Amino acid sequence: MRSLLSIALFGVVISLVSGCVVRERGPARPGPGCRGGVWIEGHHGPRGRFHPGHWRCPGVIERVEID
Repeated sequence: MRSLLSIALFGVVISLVSGCVVRERGPARPGPGCRGGVWIEGHHGPRGRFHPGHWRCPGVIERVEID
């Protein structure tokens, strides 16, 4: 009886300890569209408009829309 109780207790402890742990990650972002691209996090522009995160490529002239 005592060995059966210890085996059951061992099984319960093993099942509690062996639970998987899920790590949260930040939002996924697509790969750069060019070589040497730099990820720019989402930010508010000088006039308060929010610009979502995007890739900035070297040598590419960005078009800026004026509100």
